[in-house]
Amino acid sequence: MVKLARLTGIRNQLCVEDSLQWTPPLMSREGMAQPPSSVDTIFHLLRELPETTRTDLVTRTGLSKATVSEIISLLLTDRLVTETGKRLPGRGGRPQVIVQLRARARLVIGAEIGEHGCRAVLADLRAGPITFAKRSFVSRDADDFIDALVACVDELRTQAQAPVLGIGIGAPGLVDDAGRRVAISVPFGWRDIPFAARIEERTGLPTIMANRAKAAALGEYWQRSSRDLADYSHLAYVTVGAGIVAGFVVNGAPYYGHVGAAGELGHITVEPDGPLCGCGNHGCLHMLASESAIIRQVCEIHAVTPEHVRAAQPPLDLHDGITIDNLASELRHGHPIVVQAVERAAFYLGIGISNLINLMNPSQVIIGGSVAAFGDVLLVPLRAEIQRRALWDARKRLSIAQSRLGDDVGPIGGAALYLSRVSAARIIAQ
Repeated sequence: MVKLARLTGIRNQLCVEDSLQWTPPLMSREGMAQPPSSVDTIFHLLRELPETTRTDLVTRTGLSKATVSEIISLLLTDRLVTETGKRLPGRGGRPQVIVQLRARARLVIGAEIGEHGCRAVLADLRAGPITFAKRSFVSRDADDFIDALVACVDELRTQAQAPVLGIGIGAPGLVDDAGRRVAISVPFGWRDIPFAARIEERTGLPTIMANRAKAAALGEYWQRSSRDLADYSHLAYVTVGAGIVAGFVVNGAPYYGHVGAAGELGHITVEPDGPLCGCGNHGCLHMLASESAIIRQVCEIHAVTPEHVRAAQPPLDLHDGITIDNLASELRHGHPIVVQAVERAAFYLGIGISNLINLMNPSQVIIGGSVAAFGDVLLVPLRAEIQRRALWDARKRLSIAQSRLGDDVGPIGGAALYLSRVSAARIIAQ
């Protein structure tokens, strides 16, 4: 009876906490850690560890045996964890019961708004993908993206075998610090679009947003392999596509900056007298290394290449509406003009990322986005430029790699974004 009363007390406390705020961030926008509840602490470890025991959780958290046992009992009652067997400790101790998170006991939807539509994933409590949905189109109208995202959500909910907690979205541009609105997106021409509220109205699910590179950084972190020897403690994910943005995960927590604007790498100056950017500045990295910059550079090089030289090269179809995917296809055939344009973009990216490395000292830089599809033609000169420009101490033990998640990183990152902001109280209460 005493144990039941204490369990009831924990549940009631969680209900009170949940009524106060449905998405308490694990880290504030100012980067100061927020004190988690005991249940949040235990739940976080269960999510991180493939399996564990009550004794291990006591050791890792410093919580009392009684508190850990009561929380595990609560999670067992709500079918959020399961007991899978026993582990024999060393030196003849008593067998310890192994507990595991039931990752599919609750589900989330993650989504990414991209240049050619949107893509979404139904994911488990570790942001592990279950199934995907997508809607493809060419538009810059925010209403079209909202319609497409809602269609993806509706499709995924029909396949959900457990309660869906909410939606996390990676969006292009600067997202307000509350994660509710796209304040500005230069490539899409958006200003002050209340995406989260409009998605909530259409789906009835709590929704949170972040810049898509920041969400993708979480996706890379959450989906790291336990066999991966790379150091993910200070992760920088750089997406290079319609825009260029960096997302940071520091010791497992996303870093947003004071008002959510950290990581706007595309708007650092790399050529003071360079082309005018939509942000009003001259010589932004965006104007020299993004999708549109590479396409523009290909067209310019092609225009000044003598006819007899072009005749000796593979034909290059520069029709209206050419995309980065078209150029990636040309690159696979080794087209010299495309190689030259990509290497020029890599030069400027090397300058920008060297500055990032000197400022943030990441342990790993992951390159994603559509331009990452150029592979070694981009990465080899990019690494060489970083080798020349970044301080030795800052690049010591630094790994620079292409995203292994590819196009999946955006929606998976959206799922991880939601899960990083939702409390154990909300998960249990669902």
